[in-house]
Amino acid sequence: MRATRLTVPALGASLVLLVGGCGDDSSRAEDPSADASTSTTPSETPSETTTETPAAAMLIDFGDEPAVKAQYKNAALRAVADDLITMVPSTLPDGWTTAGGGYRAKPQWWHMEYTAPSGDVTLDQFPGDTDAVLADQPDLASSGDVDLSAWGIGTWSAWDNDGATVLTHELKGSTVVLQGADQDTVTELAKSLIPAEDAPTQEG
Repeated sequence: MRATRLTVPALGASLVLLVGGCGDDSSRAEDPSADASTSTTPSETPSETTTETPAAAMLIDFGDEPAVKAQYKNAALRAVADDLITMVPSTLPDGWTTAGGGYRAKPQWWHMEYTAPSGDVTLDQFPGDTDAVLADQPDLASSGDVDLSAWGIGTWSAWDNDGATVLTHELKGSTVVLQGADQDTVTELAKSLIPAEDAPTQEG
């Protein structure tokens, strides 16, 4: 089969060259559009199909995060049982999907991952205050506060991480850290958060 596939195109090409060599070239000389269309098509095709993908936001790397599972409610409740007040989304904005969540008991770490139209978004929650949680992140630059008290979740601190947005909020001995490509995206996630024990039971 391989020999047949290699030789048939070569034979066909030879026949085309042979017929072309015997034929009259005057028709090609009189019709320049034939050569023009052939030469411009390859250069037009890439420009029409090329799309720019936005660069992924550089999110804080807290290390080897807990394994994420789509059905995360039981993991969230284990975190609650370990006295980590664990936040999860009630409903996500349109166009978002949830990869899932995971929990590690030692050291305590609640982690969730989402995909938004603007890119990846993460939720991390650790015991301790903001200074302790962000102690190893010297490149963060404070960018003010975001007042979300109208949604019952108080005021969050905003940070810039090399172009990515980070929001943090201290909650009963823990710190919630949200990250994404821009502040609007991350704020939308913050508005959706509720304690895990108040979240609806997952199906499946």
